[in-house]
Amino acid sequence: MEIFKWKVKPDMKKEFEPRVKSVKFGDGYEQRRTDGINNNLKKYNVTLIYINNESLQIESFLEKHAGVTAFLWKPPHQSELIKVLCRKWSSSAGMIRTEITAEFEQVAS
Repeated sequence: MEIFKWKVKPDMKKEFEPRVKSVKFGDGYEQRRTDGINNNLKKYNVTLIYINNESLQIESFLEKHAGVTAFLWKPPHQSELIKVLCRKWSSSAGMIRTEITAEFEQVAS
């Protein structure tokens, strides 16, 4: 499995949305429980700013994985690699640098 080696800006947004199963009863009572063993996978909205040549390599990496194949990535301030997919990204090219924004979705397999 390939590793995403580029550093992202540290002010990224991290989203949590645990999967929960719930049952509502007629008297207003609701019972909740976690949905599966990997029920709290995260989403990371990341930004990368690199010179144009390096940005082309990043875009090529994302295109190669095409939102289907997972890759390993180490989020800022974490010590371990996690497995993620990138289904969505965009770029804005300047004269010297390109800004890439992407959504990395943690996956279990």
